[in-house]
Amino acid sequence: MNDKKKGFVLLDVLTGLFIFSLGFAVMLALINTAYIKNSHTDNILQAVNLASSTVDEITVVLLDDPSAVNRYLNGTERDESGRFSRTVCCEWDSQNLLKISVKIIWTELKDQKEYNLTYLHYIAE
Repeated sequence: MNDKKKGFVLLDVLTGLFIFSLGFAVMLALINTAYIKNSHTDNILQAVNLASSTVDEITVVLLDDPSAVNRYLNGTERDESGRFSRTVCCEWDSQNLLKISVKIIWTELKDQKEYNLTYLHYIAE
């Protein structure tokens, strides 16, 4: 008769569990990294949209009424929108060019991030 023992040794089971756990831990780390990168990208896109919409609002007003430029030359404006802080500064770059600068600041993972957008707007006399 052939009396071979069939089954698994405890060491085989523990080795299999270790390999499975290691693979599972790597997958969790990859998911966590992907989530952090996704939230970082989302924050940058929101900052770009906020800065672009600010420049668009100012240029629409200036296209409708070029004499409204004095309203924007009063210095620096600062306000907050959710977790984002926005600073807007308008100044003359040359005789007919208005330089519109928008800085968006937010906190991400205990680090302060910022996005700067500078736009030159031509104002006809």
